[in-house]
Amino acid sequence: MGAFRMKRQEEIKLNLDSLCLYKGIFEEGVGGKFSTLIKKISKDKSIGECIKAYNEFTYELFSKSKNLSFKEAIVEEILLAHNPFSVGLEVNGEIPDFTILGIKNELKALGEIVSLNSKDIKKILVDNYKESEDVKNRINSLIDWAVDEKKYLAKTTMPFEKTKESLMNSNDWSLCAENLIDYHKNNGTGRAPAYSAFVWERFENDDEGHLREVKNPDPIRLSDLIGYEMQKEEILDNTKHFLQGLPANNLLLYGARGTGKSSTVKAILNEYYEQGLRLIEVDKEQLSDFTRIIRLLRHKKQKFIIFVDDLVFQENEASYSALKTILEGRVENRPDNILIYATTNRRHLIQEKFSNEDEIHSKDTREEQLSLADRFGITISFFTPNQNEFLKIVDGIVEGKGLEVDKEYLHSEALKWEKWHNGRSPRSAKQFINWLEATLKSQK
Repeated sequence: MGAFRMKRQEEIKLNLDSLCLYKGIFEEGVGGKFSTLIKKISKDKSIGECIKAYNEFTYELFSKSKNLSFKEAIVEEILLAHNPFSVGLEVNGEIPDFTILGIKNELKALGEIVSLNSKDIKKILVDNYKESEDVKNRINSLIDWAVDEKKYLAKTTMPFEKTKESLMNSNDWSLCAENLIDYHKNNGTGRAPAYSAFVWERFENDDEGHLREVKNPDPIRLSDLIGYEMQKEEILDNTKHFLQGLPANNLLLYGARGTGKSSTVKAILNEYYEQGLRLIEVDKEQLSDFTRIIRLLRHKKQKFIIFVDDLVFQENEASYSALKTILEGRVENRPDNILIYATTNRRHLIQEKFSNEDEIHSKDTREEQLSLADRFGITISFFTPNQNEFLKIVDGIVEGKGLEVDKEYLHSEALKWEKWHNGRSPRSAKQFINWLEATLKSQK
């Protein structure tokens, strides 16, 4: 008798069943839909069920990967994986030597799984249901997924992208094990190595909360921000110290609306995210979740700025007490990889509504509340620009955009704009230039 040969779908299922550390990849999302498809095919389910499972997988892949690359979707899940292997490297910097061979074999199995393409699956289906020409035509008409023939090039110099590049361009993932070990050892696990900005979210009936990655953060750069050079330099210096592991302060950026406080923080992120800087935007009402956030970030390799925008409190507000506790350091020993940067339009952060007759110790209470701003290590003021400074900002934006405008006309229109619209500020200057650019181009 000839040697027993497994069916192609049985080989695929065996590879899926052989996974230990990475089995979670195939329990939900793209991987989960793929696993369901293979189970349907392996159990000789009806062709209708198999086609439905194929389409559900393809739809999920379309949602995950704009170019329908199954390999790319799974590579990203491998790098984002939070399992005993990756966590052990993040926390302890090592894993037992005797596990490395098993990890290599698991990576090899994953590589064989992602080497499949839609034509392979269609062939299995056609072979299983070849009696009907109509069914064969229906199978072959299904949407294909990408065949990864081109060499993948890293989009940035971030370790996530460089490691992704090595996996995407390898035909034997077992050879990438050491590279993957170094990646987790130096960069940790989860989404922090892959994304620069996050938003803390906790919805109603959600006791835990979670970090949602921002896939397209504001691309603003420091070179786009005109003026306020001393303020930017002070924020830069503090951030550099933070990244270098030197003592650094929590910052309060105070000033009128539109002066570029929030934009400066976002621009700082874009300057240093490739050096490990990350930004987490936390709504004022969720400052009480700070202990939870600390626990999530404590062992991460990156440096995190907790960013609270437009900070102002009503009297006796719970989040006021939470922030006070955070700044005083009484919250679960805030680790060295977290700083707080906040912006406000109010110097003392409190909307004061004191009543002399209502409280005997109102003066003491007032002093305590007004001192909250002083609990930040550094307060940086962004004052409203005077007329000359405003026009310099206008000139700088025009130069950056490469617009050719008569300076006398430009300044005349800018001064009209600031009187008729939102006053003098970098934001107002940018809004004016947007209007001017559109007006000039529409006249051509």
